[in-house]
Formats: sequence, structure tokens, C-alpha cells
Amino acid sequence: MLKKSNEDWDFAGANIHYMTHGLHPYPARMIPQIARRLIERYSSSGDVVLDPFCGSGGVLVEATLTGRDSFGIDINPLACLLARVKTTPLNPKILMREWECLRGDIRRNLGLLHSKQLKVEIPDFSKTNISYWFKPYMIEELALIKKHLDEIKDDKIREFFYVCFSSTIRLVSGTRKGEFKLYRMPEDEWKKFRPDVFAVFERRVDESISKMGEFFEFVSKNNIKAKAEIFEADTSKLFTEEFPEEGRKKLFEESVNLIVTSPPYGDSHTTVAYGQFSRYSLIWLGYNRDRTLEIDKKSLGGQLKEKEINSKVLEETLEKIRNKGRAREVKSFFVDLNECLQKLYKVLIPKGYACFVLGNRTINGIKIPTDEIIIELGKSIGFELIEVIHRRIPSKRIPWKSSPTNIPGQKVETISRENIIILRKS
Repeated sequence: MLKKSNEDWDFAGANIHYMTHGLHPYPARMIPQIARRLIERYSSSGDVVLDPFCGSGGVLVEATLTGRDSFGIDINPLACLLARVKTTPLNPKILMREWECLRGDIRRNLGLLHSKQLKVEIPDFSKTNISYWFKPYMIEELALIKKHLDEIKDDKIREFFYVCFSSTIRLVSGTRKGEFKLYRMPEDEWKKFRPDVFAVFERRVDESISKMGEFFEFVSKNNIKAKAEIFEADTSKLFTEEFPEEGRKKLFEESVNLIVTSPPYGDSHTTVAYGQFSRYSLIWLGYNRDRTLEIDKKSLGGQLKEKEINSKVLEETLEKIRNKGRAREVKSFFVDLNECLQKLYKVLIPKGYACFVLGNRTINGIKIPTDEIIIELGKSIGFELIEVIHRRIPSKRIPWKSSPTNIPGQKVETISRENIIILRKS
């Protein structure tokens, strides 16, 4: 029998951007208040927490702040970059010293660039429609900033400034603000849009140093020694040769006491396109273009699979979806997710908890009961259901309405509520 919690899990009005949580936006991230409550309730200080779909690292930040070592896994290189930076305490005084030198050098060279006394080398953007999203002056100024960032010797400090650069890229691009998918702002707005690129970067750096300062101060004052390690990998490949060797070794040797995660939604068409969100940041940062363009394809459900899995609820749901192509995509997502659940069961200690925070998306007007399907799959693997918690989503930035069909103007509600599934390994 499912238990329902009477606690307030909505956290309406809560500050979700404190400390390093506010360094960079990321689609549909778990709010830190939920991560903190689950970590404190189902583990102890000194335990090890795993987030197998870690996104920008919010769960790992909370694990660190509560004295737990943690591991994060994500297939998206931008997510891994953000997670590394957000969980690495950096002394703000050192960042400020670096920033003062950097700011002066960039300003001087921008002056030379604007007076045509300096030419900057533009990265290879072939096979991308870069000019659709960035005006020529933006491309030149961003390239100049990136050149200076590349010269920072310390890897951790360089990555910190890369995160500031990434958020600047999004703010000065032609993407519609407040959305995570790649839609350009209306043409009349785009023509008038002329942000001061370096001023935006300056604001992002100043704000980010302040956020990192809060994190560094808390960790230092409380003598926190917890560490987070992030692996750019596919959780479904855990314990196989396709998973990074270091990650296989550490996850095999360490006792993972708790899993806290928010799995991807498995629908880049209409819900959350993590690859689209990350695309231009990664291209600007110099990541491989082909790999960048394949992020959504390599995510859960990105490739069609026909393997049978043990879920009656899933079978009944698939029968209701009229579009058989979309039904196959939904099934493929759960085939991949089931593979992940099997690996997670293996890595978790006996009696360890696995907490899944997820919403039920809509496909062709049919609500996909992901919560019920995960419960069924978990039970078939050996998990015991402990509790199901329901919450409204007051601030999670995902589209409330989408167009999942080819019918012009047709919109349906996507996700406005979340479910928190608490499982325990038998």
C-alpha cells in the first residue's frame, strides 16, 4: 500500500539558487531542497550518494554540504562541467585576483578589436548555423573572451570561468529567453537585440564569484572534507567496458548507500531537450561537434529498441498511444531505464535507498505513468516500495504546454506535478 506524506514538498517560494546552485541554468533540475531532505532522511554523514543522471550536479552539491562523498554520472559534457565546478570549492580571493588580471587584458584587447588593430581567430563553426544565433560582433567578442580563458593555467579556475562563459553565451544568443529548447526570438526583436557581450560576461563572473564564495565559506567553516566525482558516461553501461575504467573501479569498490536522482524525461521532441540546451555552449567551448549533436540520440530512449520488459502498466499505456512510432519511442525509453535500474540495484548496498524524482509526461494526449512503471520495474528487479510522495512544481522550468502532434496550434499540458518514488534494496 502506498503511503502519502503530509509534509510540504512543494517548497513554493524557496530560494533554489543559493551558493553554487545559482551558477548556471539547466533544464528541469531537481530543486536543492528536495535533494537535501532525501539525503538527510535516507543516509548519514560519511555515507556515499550516487546520482546516476546528475545533470548540473545539484544533488552532489547537497551531498557535499551535508558531509557525504558523492558520485555523479551524466552523458552530457556540459552537465559534467557544471557539476564539477559546482562541487569544487574555490577560494573567492584567488578567483578575484585571476579575474582582475583577466578583465583588464580582455578590455584592452576589446578596444584593439573595435579599432580594427586586432583580429581574433574565429573557431571552426562549419556545419553549424552559428550566424543564425549570434551576430558577427558577438562572435568576435566571444571568441576573444574564450581565447583569454583558454590561457588560464589552473584547470579548476579555468573551468569556473568556462561556466561563466557558457551562461553568457546563452544570454547574448538569439534564443528566446526563458526557454531551454532552441527557438530564436522574433525577427523584429532580433534586429534590435544588441547586448554588450563583455558587460554580460562581467556580471556573470561577479555573480558567480559571489555564489562560489558562499559555498567556499560554508565548506571551510564547517571543515567539510566530502568530495564529489563526476563521470561522463551512460549509466546503462555501468560495469561494462563502455563505462570509464576509473568509474567502474570506484563504484565497484565504494559502498553506495543512497541513490537520489531525477531521470531524464525521455522526450526531446516536446518536453526537455538537454542536447539542444547544451549545443552552442559546448561548440563554443570546443567540444567535439558530432558528439555534441548526438547527445539527445544517446540519452535514454534516443534509439529505438524492442526488448521486452516486465511492466503491465507500460504495456497497457503503449496500447493507448495511437501513433505507433511514438509508442516505440516511449518503450525504448523504458527499455533503457530498466537497464539502468538493474545496474543501480547492483551498485547499491543491501537495505540502501533509491529515490527517484520524476514527472509524468504526455504523449499524443496519453499520460505516461512513469511513476507506476518505475515501481513495477523496481519490484521485478528486487526493490521494495517504501513511499510515494506527490508535489506540485511551482518553479521547475519546463514547458507547461507543448505541441506533441503535427496539428497546428494544438497544445496539451506536459508536466505540472512531480512524484518522488522511494525504493529500498531488499
